[in-house]
Amino acid sequence: MVVNDLGVATDGSTTDESPADEVVAEITAAGGAAVADRSDISTPEGGEALVQRAVDEWGRLDIVVNNAGFGRPRMAFNMSIDEWDDVIRVHLRGTFCVSAPACRWWRAEGKAGRGGYGRLINTSTGLLMQGGAGQSNYVAAKAGVMAFTNAVATEMALYGVTANTIMPSAYTRLAAIGWRSRAQAEVAPDGIDYGDPVHVAEMICFLASPEGGWVSGQTFQVRGGTVEHIPAWEVGRVFTREDAGWTAPELAAQIPRMFGAGAKPPELPPKEWKDSGRPKQGPTIF
Repeated sequence: MVVNDLGVATDGSTTDESPADEVVAEITAAGGAAVADRSDISTPEGGEALVQRAVDEWGRLDIVVNNAGFGRPRMAFNMSIDEWDDVIRVHLRGTFCVSAPACRWWRAEGKAGRGGYGRLINTSTGLLMQGGAGQSNYVAAKAGVMAFTNAVATEMALYGVTANTIMPSAYTRLAAIGWRSRAQAEVAPDGIDYGDPVHVAEMICFLASPEGGWVSGQTFQVRGGTVEHIPAWEVGRVFTREDAGWTAPELAAQIPRMFGAGAKPPELPPKEWKDSGRPKQGPTIF
């Protein structure tokens, strides 16, 4: 395993911390093989170097987990352009800068007849479903990660590579920004520590395993003993008028009905107007 970390604080500032070395030491003590890497993954050169480090060390690349990031929380009306750009650069651009060379390597191996295995696991956030007030830069980047991952899943299916997204919910150093500390975490009556990052790690291990090879282009939120499948960008309620398009005044009366409000629908011939409700959803394709 190549463990990449610049050794910065939760806001991206320079510190003397060395989490990459600490993780490498833990892996080595457990009998594994690991090296630390301090490439800047927000740059194309850093992403290339990280992927090449794995290939140089072990001759191949099987799994990529993109989890790098830091926080610059601030309300949008107070946020500077640098605070916006820095978070987008690390979370979204960084995911691309590592994923792109990894996909190039997997594609080359596949075309040479040596492929058939590759796992890309990217990190988003459950804040996308909660509004994310004060985190507009962060949730924008993480929404981009979801869309990017879904596209890559389609692009790389031919080469036996899967791409999935996780929304981790756990008490980590970064998650402590604006959250309760790990010391304040509550243990459920059943004894499960819902804040323990091990639950997220187990999901990553599944997606990275041969058993997870049938799952691609999907998003999962993990919270303790709960795993949630998060369908992205589903169509909600649909109103269709077949005789003409809608005018702005008609939409003013019609749109509230999508949310359970508004007046009775207009008296139009059945062939000209229909409320199809929520579209029928077929089985989720993995």
